[in-house]
Amino acid sequence: MNTSSQIYDYPFHLARIIGLSQSIKNNDWLPNLNYLFLNGAGYGVPMFYGNWMFYLPALVFLLTKIGTLAFASFVWLLTFATACTSYFTVFKITGSKIRALLFAIVAPTLLTYFGFGMTAVAPLIPLLIYAIYKVLYLNELNPILLAIVVALLVQTHIISTVVLAISSVIFVLFNITKLTIKKVLSFLYSIIIAIFLSLGFIFQYFEQIQSQTFFVNWKLRDFPFPTAALMTSESLKNIIQNYYFPMSLIVLVIAIVFLRKLNTLSKQLIFLSVILLICSSEILPWESFLKYSFLAIFQYTTRLVYFLPIFIFMAICISAPKKLTGAVVLVQLIFYLIANPFAFQPNTSNYANKYGLVDSNINVMRNQNSKASNAFENPIMTTYDTSGDEYLNLSVNHENARNGVINQFEYNKDLVQVKNVKQGYNNLEFDVKLRTSDAQDIVLPRIWYKGYVAYYSNGGKGSQPKIEYSKLSKDEKEQYKEARKPTVSQKALYDGRAVIKIDNSGHVKITYQKTTIQIIGFMLELISFIIVITYVVVKFFKYRDVNYVK
Repeated sequence: MNTSSQIYDYPFHLARIIGLSQSIKNNDWLPNLNYLFLNGAGYGVPMFYGNWMFYLPALVFLLTKIGTLAFASFVWLLTFATACTSYFTVFKITGSKIRALLFAIVAPTLLTYFGFGMTAVAPLIPLLIYAIYKVLYLNELNPILLAIVVALLVQTHIISTVVLAISSVIFVLFNITKLTIKKVLSFLYSIIIAIFLSLGFIFQYFEQIQSQTFFVNWKLRDFPFPTAALMTSESLKNIIQNYYFPMSLIVLVIAIVFLRKLNTLSKQLIFLSVILLICSSEILPWESFLKYSFLAIFQYTTRLVYFLPIFIFMAICISAPKKLTGAVVLVQLIFYLIANPFAFQPNTSNYANKYGLVDSNINVMRNQNSKASNAFENPIMTTYDTSGDEYLNLSVNHENARNGVINQFEYNKDLVQVKNVKQGYNNLEFDVKLRTSDAQDIVLPRIWYKGYVAYYSNGGKGSQPKIEYSKLSKDEKEQYKEARKPTVSQKALYDGRAVIKIDNSGHVKITYQKTTIQIIGFMLELISFIIVITYVVVKFFKYRDVNYVK
């Protein structure tokens, strides 16, 4: 689990966990910035990716200071949650404990790249299917379950949410004859409630997006992969040959062979899988029209088929003949054990030939543990890569984000003296002395996000942190247009770092504080959750009392 995903974003997500640990240690339980990135310059990843599933792993790291153990606890959490939601879903649909148990056993083995962001939503997929199913098939119109699932999806991984939204729309279209006004209203109520349950995240996200143009706003961005490599489509044959989870495609073929023995829901899940598989190929205009649509956030079309194993095995476990279901589950378990735990032995280097990663698995884990501890204690000296720089400014120099430039002061040393610099968690302090009567700019070793505040003392006087811009030249505008960058008239200077203008010598303290919008958003989200939880508890006790009387 700590080595099989090293070809994906394992270090990035591990840094999210360790960064949250650092925040908790400093009594910041709802952080806006992660200082393990960018040599302590502060990366706004918590404002764009929810942290709710990382709190237990973060506490594990605080107790043990072992990064791989913290990540293992995250994997355990995903595995346990996936097993629980899988059992609940299939049992509610079929009423069979055996079928539910089989799916609960096999589901955690289906999406095994735990360093890949999309895997984090695995426990929510069965619940999403059931939440839609109960409205369409059972006429149970209570919108709460679907609302909670959607809210958690949004605050876990946005791209996964888009993929599952597309899948859900297709699933609903399969059942269009079952739709009524009341059912449509139930779905709308779910979306509205989900928005209220996500207001803290949504307010924060859009406030930051409106405050500057981020690199992620350039959908066909050229880093870490060249633009030409994005949204390229392949033939269906190539997609099948290179699919992440080949065993699932074999089971898909088996399901198609036994299609007549499956019930309507299972058939629809199989048809959904086939449609997504076909749509991920060159049959759709991915390299023309779709490449320039909002779907470009996928970066590669095979994101559409990442969740297929859940759909396929759920279809089998719901209604395939029990002997066939048991056999398929057993084969998948054997395949999983051979391809994962048994394959990744301590002294093997599984990715040496294909990716040139020659370190043994045990050394990979030792290095990760050492790096996690060092970065936790001193992120200025030991840092993690941001993976794709998505939430740095559009004008960022990617090399500067990696060579230490981005966490340095910049100022005119002939006219300004900066001394007594102190850096800590969400704290930057220094004394500044002007050698001129004119105001002087100081570029801070902090990436600017809305919420940074400067405090001046000991006679110091100056401006609040902001990004300095310069206008784009005519040639630069043409280059932006040709590269299909966002339409802007200016570019950020100094990689989007915070800049202050000093008027008088004195002491300066820089810190990040939650904005009014953020506070309002999280308060509304908290109130919404309290209302929903209260409603669920009251409904539960009323239902229990009615059944008790009966």
